Amino acid sequence: MKYKLGLVGLGNMASAMIEGWKNRGRDTREILGFDIKEDRRNFARERFGIDIARDINEVTDAEIIVLAVKPQDFSCLSMKPSSDTVIVSIMAGVSLKKIEESFPDSPIIRIMPNLLCSINNSFIPFVCNERVDDIKKDKFISWFADFGEVVEVKESLMNVMTALNGSGPGFVSYLIEAFSEAGVYGGLPYDVALKLTLSIFEGTSRYLKEKGISPNSFRLSVTSPGGTTSRGIWALEKAGIRGAIYDMIRLSSERAKELENS
Repeated sequence: MKYKLGLVGLGNMASAMIEGWKNRGRDTREILGFDIKEDRRNFARERFGIDIARDINEVTDAEIIVLAVKPQDFSCLSMKPSSDTVIVSIMAGVSLKKIEESFPDSPIIRIMPNLLCSINNSFIPFVCNERVDDIKKDKFISWFADFGEVVEVKESLMNVMTALNGSGPGFVSYLIEAFSEAGVYGGLPYDVALKLTLSIFEGTSRYLKEKGISPNSFRLSVTSPGGTTSRGIWALEKAGIRGAIYDMIRLSSERAKELENS
């Protein structure tokens, strides 16, 4: 049997993708996975019903191979895919050029998804090398559009995409945690504060998206002069929160660049 998709690495991100594909009705028997860790192999087999390769080179027969290993483990990979197999990398900070050094004859696509793939709500930025033709690109999109919007970008933007999209759910979770704890500080039970915070974040995102208005316009519309929102925004500005968020994305992007140069 020729598998349609091979996964090298079966960690959290690979599991999120398999779950997202399963949500969309994909036949997980079309997926072959490989990982050096036995517990991950067993988990993927039992949880998702995918086949597990005994050797990494069994995966090279798949139409698409997803490299879902940590960047520092990439140099340890030893496999020889055919020139027709599309290699998709989710590794942060690993450039197309670096991947091409290991697979010089392969069509390669670099992406930066996030764990929201598991609920089919992840933006998928991608960049291709010159060996990816329209047919191969369409084949890639047919799989990865299951997760959300798929958009081709310049490779020079992938590090900031890594910071904003790849690390974004972690940053937003931090903010949700802070909002919830502030509610507790104000006297709310934690479960109530958390439900309220989740509703605010989800509802605000949905409102901005469906109404097609900017965050700034919406904020101004709910900020009355001398009111409660105005007082709270003043506290955020005084604390330098906007600047801290700029630094958060900048430092995360710089870390991705460090990985790229290592």
